[in-house]
Amino acid sequence: MISRRAFTLIELLIVVAIIGILAAIAVPNFLNAQMRANIAKVQSDHKSLGTALNMYLLDNNSYPGDHDLDNYMNGECGLFKLTTPISYMSSLPHDPFVNRKARLYISQTGNAYAAEGRDDYELGSGADNDKKLGVYKQAYSLMSYGPDLFDDNSNHDSFPFNTDMDRFDPTNGLKSSGNIFTFGGDYMSGCIILDWGRDRMGSACN
Repeated sequence: MISRRAFTLIELLIVVAIIGILAAIAVPNFLNAQMRANIAKVQSDHKSLGTALNMYLLDNNSYPGDHDLDNYMNGECGLFKLTTPISYMSSLPHDPFVNRKARLYISQTGNAYAAEGRDDYELGSGADNDKKLGVYKQAYSLMSYGPDLFDDNSNHDSFPFNTDMDRFDPTNGLKSSGNIFTFGGDYMSGCIILDWGRDRMGSACN
C-alpha cells in the first residue's frame, strides 16, 4: 500500500507567511530600483539634450525658445528645433515622470498631458526672456516632473527671470517633492540669479 503524506494547514500557512515576508521586502526594493532607473534616465536625457542645445547655439547664436507641455498651441515647442530641419538629435527623449494616461493639460493639481499626447521634457529658455538683462540670453533650464509626478515649479516660462524652482533632492527620499532641473549656458555657477525688476534680486542655487 502506497503511503501518501499531504501538507498540513500549519505548514501551508508558514509557507504563505514566508512568501508574504519576501514579497514585502522585494517589492519596495524593486520599486526603488525602478525609481532610481527613471531618475538616471532623466539625468542622461538632460545631458543629451544639453549637448544638442549647445550644438544648436553654435549654429544659431541662440538657444531655441521655451518648450512647455501646456502651451504647444501657443508655439512653445522649442525642443522640436533640435530635430528639424537640422537633426541635432534623431528624436526627443521623453520624461518618464509624465503620466501619459492622465489626458490632462498641465495644472497646479496634477500631472501634464500635452497636445498630441506627448511627454516631452520642458525647456525654459533665456532666448524668450532676454529683454531685461542680455547676459541671460544664452541660458536654458531643462525640467522633469520628478518622482512626485507633479509640476512643483510655479513659473518656468519666465526663466531666468522671476523663476520659482522647487528642486528634487533624493536625500529627502526618492518620492519627495520637487522637479529635476538641469541648467546650462550663461548662468552663474552655483546659483542662478533671478531678476524681479531692477531694484530687487534673488537667487536659486544650482
